[in-house]
Amino acid sequence: MNPINHFELNRPVHLARRDACFERAVKLISDQREAQGGDLQIGDYEEILLLLRTARQHAHFSIRNVGRNEHDEQFSLFINLLAGNVKAVLSMINLKGMVEKSQGSSFGFLGVNQASAGLQAEEYHRRANDIVRSMQNTLSLASEPFENLKQENRKTASAEDNQRYEKALGHFERLAEEKQATRRIPSIIRRFMRV
Repeated sequence: MNPINHFELNRPVHLARRDACFERAVKLISDQREAQGGDLQIGDYEEILLLLRTARQHAHFSIRNVGRNEHDEQFSLFINLLAGNVKAVLSMINLKGMVEKSQGSSFGFLGVNQASAGLQAEEYHRRANDIVRSMQNTLSLASEPFENLKQENRKTASAEDNQRYEKALGHFERLAEEKQATRRIPSIIRRFMRV
């Protein structure tokens, strides 16, 4: 009787979770094109960061043996890079909010007026937008390699593993859609309240 290798057994599920979370994060980052002129919402970037962290975690779980899944390992490092960029966006959004909320007390130390503080807040906003644009450009470059990685994993997997991957991917995508639907309800209510 052969011992069960849990990493091998669960690899399709981890790959599905990795791919679903990454694709959801990519969609949310791509949707930020519409927000370029307006405010960047901290909640959106917190959700993107959570998705990327989950994708990174499952990317690590999906690697069978170090060195044997080189492209999966490289993709895991790429996800880590994206998560760092999202942290930078969150930092800029937080700094912008801190500057805007200061009533001169924190800038009193510097001897600047509220107009100067407003310019600093705008600078943080521009930096956040620059990082978002950079991520969007990087993700457009990553689209084809990511699809190739998924195809490579599908080719090397057994038919049973591919079925498990599809089933798990469908489940995670449904969960994301349900979460998105419940998230849209408050924004729809706010839109009707403005009318």
